[in-house]
Amino acid sequence: MSLRYEKHRISEIADKPFLTKKWGYIAALALLPYAFLKSLWASGLTAGLTTKQAIQDVAGFGDTLKEGPAFLYTLYTNGIDFTAILAILASLFALALVTSWGEKLPKWLLIISGWSVGIVTVLISFMTALQFFGVFPKGYSEGLAIWVYVVTYGGLFLWGITIFIATLSFQHRIKSKQSSK
Repeated sequence: MSLRYEKHRISEIADKPFLTKKWGYIAALALLPYAFLKSLWASGLTAGLTTKQAIQDVAGFGDTLKEGPAFLYTLYTNGIDFTAILAILASLFALALVTSWGEKLPKWLLIISGWSVGIVTVLISFMTALQFFGVFPKGYSEGLAIWVYVVTYGGLFLWGITIFIATLSFQHRIKSKQSSK
């Protein structure tokens, strides 16, 4: 490798200080408050629920799950919400973009997944924001404290944005490793 190429590569990386592993770590943390909140609700606690109807809806959710797959009902009755598990899996996916064990996975799978779920997540977040501001009709949302929206949809939006940047950073690191060989 020539000195000239090495100088170019160093300056190219220096021009992109935003492409660091920190985005993957931020994404990994972004949905953990959501997972915690949903686990509290599955355990029977009512944090963030402001009306009796909302408390009844959350309490009755376990009964609704009786009609579905048995494993979902079993999880929920043991204080584990399925969407909390999905949030934890999303956090693990974010870590795969920044850890050495993640680099052992098929790179194309991480890149395609990162871009795909990032797009879907950001679109869902924008649609929810438009519902919140009255552009689209709202679903049932009464009985939740405003901070619940920040934890749930804010965390989802933050995860979507940071997973985009983490995926871009992952691609950049892979490309740099391949070009230095």
